Amino acid sequence: MRLLGHILMWAGVLLASFFSVAEIASISWEVYVGSLVVGLVGVALLRKTAATALHQEHRISEDLATMRAALSNVVRVLEELVEEGEMIDVYGVKDRIDGDMAENMANFADARESMIPAFGLTAYAEVMTRFAGGERLVNRAWSASADGYLDEVVTCLRDALGQLHDAKGRYDQYSSDRANDRQQA
Repeated sequence: MRLLGHILMWAGVLLASFFSVAEIASISWEVYVGSLVVGLVGVALLRKTAATALHQEHRISEDLATMRAALSNVVRVLEELVEEGEMIDVYGVKDRIDGDMAENMANFADARESMIPAFGLTAYAEVMTRFAGGERLVNRAWSASADGYLDEVVTCLRDALGQLHDAKGRYDQYSSDRANDRQQA
């Protein structure tokens, strides 16, 4: 829509300019005014899309802050669980996952689409691949906890931490790159 606004604006300005100097003695006022109207429609579209873009940028910034907090909380809880190692309460892991991680993981997943306009599709894929892998391992740890398989719980939590730590590192790097790009602009 913004591109269309630019095209209409410049087409209107250029056409009006062309028709105003094509025949100096007699300007075709209908064509001249029509060209100006096309340009004004382009300006109106640009103004409308600027407000939409500003609102979208605000939503993206909020989503990115939500994602950073959620991923940090998930990694922190996983670090605590992994630190307990073999001494962990195997049946209590599922409760910790439900109580301390489930909402954060859902918040991250719900806001994930904002990474595409903020970081690009490649960065989105890199972060989400690791996040999805970590989420699957957390789900496996939950199931193993419900069944009482200590070795499986410990292994899945450790591997999930690796995946989610990597996702957080990439997310933080892309977020930092975005902030630097915005400062330079």
